[in-house]
Amino acid sequence: MATLSQLVAGIAAVEGIDAERVGAIARAIREHGLIRTSGRGTSAAQMSAPDAANLLIAANMADTARTAPAAVTQYRALRAKRNKQTSEFGSELEEMISAAKQDCLADYITKMVGLLGTRGHVLGRKRFLNETYGISIEFEKPIPSVIVGISVLNFIHSDAISFGEHPGQSSAEARGDRRERTRITQRTIHAVANVLRM
Repeated sequence: MATLSQLVAGIAAVEGIDAERVGAIARAIREHGLIRTSGRGTSAAQMSAPDAANLLIAANMADTARTAPAAVTQYRALRAKRNKQTSEFGSELEEMISAAKQDCLADYITKMVGLLGTRGHVLGRKRFLNETYGISIEFEKPIPSVIVGISVLNFIHSDAISFGEHPGQSSAEARGDRRERTRITQRTIHAVANVLRM
């Protein structure tokens, strides 16, 4: 299992962002109980999928370390809904990271598309090889939303699952017209999973 410093270094390297910035964000969300904490050195806390998911959200959506805890809380709570099936983005991101860590990403994606994707989509009915999946996770602000795109190499079909605020939670009109998007892919998910295997 990996330490927080290893997770910070792994995310900074794969995303090409400053490790000091990711470290400051990690400390801020750890102080708010969003990353586990314990001793130092050999007794340092071992990172889990929830810790990694929270740091990924914060590193990609927080403007500063000070705003990172609120960003994690807000983006984790975004919901995807199909009929009576509702799921929060934070839980889905944790499951995706865990599945990548255990080399069973295909099983997770098939389940996710089957439950939350386009009804009857082939990606929700048929497993493909783990390494053939293309995943994009696109975060948007200031109105929080996430779109998880899933495709398969050399296969024409793809699907997308949208996570957003539930009715009554957003005040879109009050936030202005500008939108910012940040996108990560399966490279980041696999890199984080590899760090967690340490």
